[in-house]
Amino acid sequence: MEEKKCYISLPITGRDIEKVKKDIEKIKIQLIHNGYSPISPFDREVDFNATHEQHMREDFKLLLDCDAIYMADEWTNSKGCKAEFDCALACGIKPIFSLYSILQW
Repeated sequence: MEEKKCYISLPITGRDIEKVKKDIEKIKIQLIHNGYSPISPFDREVDFNATHEQHMREDFKLLLDCDAIYMADEWTNSKGCKAEFDCALACGIKPIFSLYSILQW
């Protein structure tokens, strides 16, 4: 059986990048333990001088290749996360709101 890919959506703008990367690594470990192949915005070449819109275009490319999207804490406070969530719903990508809910899918 092929591993399902899960995109990690979490707020990035305005946060310490090293803290974001640590949060992603923690989520990745849990996703792997639950049979997912995790994908994050940092799994691509990141140009820290790019505009928010340019980042979102690249993030959507990653998201559209996934089976699920993990919505990390505070996602409702992020313009980018809300856009990723809307895109996922429009494309039939399963949303996951907690690591506990992974076990139920």
